[in-house]
Amino acid sequence: MSSGFIPKEKLSAYERWELAAFDEGEAGGLVPPAGDAPPAPEEAAIALPTAEDIERIHNEAYQAGYAAGQEEGRNAGHAAGLALAQAEAAQIAALGENLRQHLQQLDQQVGETLLAVAVEIAAQVLRQSLRIRPELLLPIVREAIAALPLHNGHPALYLNPADAALVRTHLGEQLAHNGWRIIEDGSVAAGGCRVEAAASEVDATLETRWRRVLDAIGTGGEWLEPKP
Repeated sequence: MSSGFIPKEKLSAYERWELAAFDEGEAGGLVPPAGDAPPAPEEAAIALPTAEDIERIHNEAYQAGYAAGQEEGRNAGHAAGLALAQAEAAQIAALGENLRQHLQQLDQQVGETLLAVAVEIAAQVLRQSLRIRPELLLPIVREAIAALPLHNGHPALYLNPADAALVRTHLGEQLAHNGWRIIEDGSVAAGGCRVEAAASEVDATLETRWRRVLDAIGTGGEWLEPKP
């Protein structure tokens, strides 16, 4: 019959440690035998960050925030710059359109002024030409006579008294042969004529011819004799 006694040399390391602990009491403490590992703790120890880790984390956060701020600033600056450029482009376009309109108005005014000057110069040249060369009336008389149908009643040629002698000298015989009468009319300005035959009439007065010229170039006006 076994007495329950186990020799000490047959005990395991753990069992020997437990027994030794009770034998040594509080003064000896719990000291495991040499060569034996202590029991594993139930929970792993938590590693706290060092000062270097904290500084590194701070620097990384600062760099990330700085980069994000720069990117946001670039985006905001780009948007602001684009808006400003668009506003300036709109202002330049408005100024350009305003300038174009003013130039068009100026061109029109200058064109109208130049046309008026040209018309006045032409009128002066024509007056002087008729005074210097009154024979310029003869082609006008021939053209007016040719515009009427032949043998149409009793044709009459109305001339300014200053031109009647000239026409009689150069065309009198021809006109008399065809039955034309030369009638002096002070209402007909020098340099023009009017022919009538039955119900037909050709107005070749200087005023009418001048008005036709002005109508052809798109302007208005009347022939006005210069004041003495």
